[in-house]
Amino acid sequence: MQPLVGSVVAMEMREFKGLRALIHRETGIWLKDGKQVMLASRLSKRLRYHGMNDFAAYAAYVEKVQDGGQELAEIINCVTTNKTSFFREMHHFDFLATTLVPHAGARALLGGPRSIRIWSAACSTGEEPYSIAISLLEALKPGRVPASLPAGPIQPVSFLGGWRIEVVASDIDTTVLATAAEGIYGEESLGDIPAAIQNKYFLRGKADMSGRVRVKNDLGQLIKFRRINLMDSQWALEGLFDAIFFRNALIYFNQDTQEIFLRKMLRYLNPGGYLVLGHSEHVPWLNDAAEAIGHTIHRLRAGHGAAPVLGSRPPQ
Repeated sequence: MQPLVGSVVAMEMREFKGLRALIHRETGIWLKDGKQVMLASRLSKRLRYHGMNDFAAYAAYVEKVQDGGQELAEIINCVTTNKTSFFREMHHFDFLATTLVPHAGARALLGGPRSIRIWSAACSTGEEPYSIAISLLEALKPGRVPASLPAGPIQPVSFLGGWRIEVVASDIDTTVLATAAEGIYGEESLGDIPAAIQNKYFLRGKADMSGRVRVKNDLGQLIKFRRINLMDSQWALEGLFDAIFFRNALIYFNQDTQEIFLRKMLRYLNPGGYLVLGHSEHVPWLNDAAEAIGHTIHRLRAGHGAAPVLGSRPPQ
């Protein structure tokens, strides 16, 4: 039996390397040396759940169990970190209003689709995709739309003056996806969001829900949540996006895996579409396919991207 460190089962280096290889193979996530204690701490509860005494037995169980990937999903939920907030890195949401929406309007005037599609590719507990949808709705509302853009009320919910807004929100972690889809948050999570925006898009809880807020249905219906493991050969996506947000997630992956994921993501962008990364994520090796235009925003270069017919998947 492995010694306990508090309530944490000690993990030997060979056990760490074996579990690290399993996690990398299945998810692309790479745990650097030095993450041994962290991994032991987060997975000890899975040992206790199964009544096991050491990680060698647990690793053997994970490799052999036929449970439709449920235990692997539990590992992923334990390993991933999900720090996020509404309108985190506000300049990216300003960019949607000042650049992406006017460009979509110019495209529409030339006969293009009156639609905006954005993929939040590591959506965590949902604050990012809801922030994206609010930004688009506010940019397209009457009185705020540039003169070249048509305006009008939502008819139906997923249209704003004939504009269709769709935000696809994905994550590998099923626990955070459930939280995101539920759309319930602590009042404190709204932070410095202006009161008018809070009242417009959130309902405040009463009685046993006091201190919490829920996303209003008109906003929630713009978001499509789905589980996507970026290591899968086929992603559960159809059509192309005007922008892909993949922020503050590259830290989980080594550069080889980063490049595989990002170049594949570029194939899901409309011509001239945008890839948005986190504030500390710099990818100069992607410059041949996407131009860095500032604030870790990258614009797809002409001639890149698969540009499949809407409703089809880009070639894998």
